[in-house]
Amino acid sequence: MKRVLLSIIALAVFATGALAEIKMGYIDSEVLKERLPEFRDAQRKLDQLRQDYENQAKDREAKLVKLQEDFRRQEMLMSEARKTELQAEFEGKVQQLQQFTQEKFGPEGELMRKNIEFSEPIFKKINDTIQGMAEEGGYDFIFDAAAPSSGLVFAEEKYDITEQLLELMQKDEEE
Repeated sequence: MKRVLLSIIALAVFATGALAEIKMGYIDSEVLKERLPEFRDAQRKLDQLRQDYENQAKDREAKLVKLQEDFRRQEMLMSEARKTELQAEFEGKVQQLQQFTQEKFGPEGELMRKNIEFSEPIFKKINDTIQGMAEEGGYDFIFDAAAPSSGLVFAEEKYDITEQLLELMQKDEEE
């Protein structure tokens, strides 16, 4: 849909001969992610959280393996009631591990929520800066070259305003 809209805009601009009146630019959000300290800090926090959750999951998995090994070693000495009880306990712990994994790593899990929590203020700051830059610079369109849905397949480097955006954000940060 966006691609069709961009094509229609481009055709309208060319058809009316108003190309000289249109001011466009683009940014590369991947460059922003690499160069903005806020993104690096957020990524570091997210990586630490992921590592913590992975360690917790490994601990739970190790306990399950030990429980299973203990069961196999003592299985011959147990009554059927005790075997059933331990198997039910094991299955419950497997379900708890699966639930933990889903709660932490799933598409709506804690890690995803934290990613949004960490990155939302950064994106707001970027968008506010782009908005100000567009108004001050008289831009009609600013695209994100790194966005998969941008439809931008080629742009001359002279229209890349990523560095200007970074400089403006650093200036705002210093003030």
